[in-house]
Amino acid sequence: MTDIAIIGERTFLYEKLFAELSVSFQFLSPAILGSPFLPRYKAALIPTGFANAQYSRTLPALRRMKSNISDFVRKGGVLTVFGPMVEKHDFDWLPVSLSYVCEIGGRCVSPSEDECSCLLCTSTPECDGYLIPGEGFETVLRDEKGRAILVTARFDEGLIVATTVHEFPAGEYIKWAVGQAKPAKL
Repeated sequence: MTDIAIIGERTFLYEKLFAELSVSFQFLSPAILGSPFLPRYKAALIPTGFANAQYSRTLPALRRMKSNISDFVRKGGVLTVFGPMVEKHDFDWLPVSLSYVCEIGGRCVSPSEDECSCLLCTSTPECDGYLIPGEGFETVLRDEKGRAILVTARFDEGLIVATTVHEFPAGEYIKWAVGQAKPAKL
């Protein structure tokens, strides 16, 4: 079993981060999502820019795999999704309602007691936008204007974490997410 699936194009920066944490990972090309030969994963991570066709071919695969994504989370997986890097985006491929508006820049955030707030390494992160959470989401972190930049939604046994933080997740968060999750098929 592999700890984390990274859905998108391969990048050596992620490889270095996960190797330093001794967390097993696998890059999943959007073309192979849904293959019955994929192993179970505890967590899945969708990097920044997944909806921007200039950088990624991931969004069509996510829409095609909506039911698999729902099942993954429902059965205990932790899904972490970063900003889509397009002007506006509705996460219509998630089992809960969420929208995004692009607005790149530094933010000031107040600390949160929520465990998943350890995703941030700083109280002044760079963000690529803000989120408009629908029913089922809880806002964990807001920017100085009160807009959501980190939200979570419990979905049966699993968890969806969405953020607009435009930085790598902290190592503490990776270990936390893997520790929270149950292995599930994507």
